[in-house]
Amino acid sequence: MEIQDLTAAIDKAFGGDRPAQMGRNPEHCCECAEHEEVMQAVTPQTVSLQQVGSPGWDPVCFLADETYCYFMPGFARLVLGRGDDYYLDQFLFHLESGRISCLNEEQCRAIAALLDHLYETRSDEIEDNMDDKVLGHVMDLLAQRLSGFQTSK
Repeated sequence: MEIQDLTAAIDKAFGGDRPAQMGRNPEHCCECAEHEEVMQAVTPQTVSLQQVGSPGWDPVCFLADETYCYFMPGFARLVLGRGDDYYLDQFLFHLESGRISCLNEEQCRAIAALLDHLYETRSDEIEDNMDDKVLGHVMDLLAQRLSGFQTSK
């Protein structure tokens, strides 16, 4: 599958309205308020590593599930970065840390297809960044989530 087809599938699966509030609780503390401000200033089309590229200061951790899904087309675009623009590690971190549970069947399939493509085309870079095991685990989590949809039908 071509990248354009994969990103189109993600756009379709995650297309939705912009939530009014980005975070779970922007009034919680100064950092939450700052994350809210940062994410209010961007869209899925404009979000960049400048906003979400630092593991030590990552507003994605603060996003509500609905907002995480709203931004997924942007995160998927960032995950295509290579070298200094490599984002797969953070992308996988968020999926592995529980975000898969907020995804529906179409969304899980779109993300799984993207990750399959990345592994098939960038396995050397993934292994060099030591993300191969995490990628495998995330793929297993997606498969488990998808099997749950199959048994509920």
